[in-house]
Amino acid sequence: MGVEPQVHPVDRSRDPVTMSYRMWDGDGYVTIDVPRSGREGVMIPVVRAVVRSADDPDLVLLQRRDEPSESVRGRLEIPGGRWKAGEAPADAVAREVLEETGVVVSSVEGVTADPIGGNASIATVRPLSISVGVDGAFPAVHVVLLATGSGTPRPEPGATADVKWWHVDDLRAELVRDREGFVPASYAALKVYMEWVGSTDG
Repeated sequence: MGVEPQVHPVDRSRDPVTMSYRMWDGDGYVTIDVPRSGREGVMIPVVRAVVRSADDPDLVLLQRRDEPSESVRGRLEIPGGRWKAGEAPADAVAREVLEETGVVVSSVEGVTADPIGGNASIATVRPLSISVGVDGAFPAVHVVLLATGSGTPRPEPGATADVKWWHVDDLRAELVRDREGFVPASYAALKVYMEWVGSTDG
């Protein structure tokens, strides 16, 4: 028997742009505005990246969430954020990483552009998609890409903190030691990444 989602529309007003939903954020119910398309509330996809250092591929970029109102404040995560309309996948990754960490992305793996006629094209993105909120928490789809970047990490005040390069061995140990210390979607992405570069326990 499936889990009943705890996501409830609470306001079907005439606002053509947004509608309110009551959602579980991990600590309790909150009411948030979500974009509206017709009569439906829609999710905005999130783009994230496992960013490896151009100087040493064994170094991975992590940050701590630092938005005061969020239940995941203080937890480790990989950089990323909402995907803006009209952005190519690699451009969205590069923008989010630069905004949140100051690191400049030089390459993004796993994106293939395919023209489909006229000026239109599609992008095929690999390797990973993560769906969160399937049990009633805040719903989101995270598209995770592999990227290479360089520079000295710095935080984005009010959004990120403790931004730094982690050696893959230290990261592997931290994933085992403190699972709850990671934002869940980032934990899931990093666990898969560790399976690619070498298995981890936990």
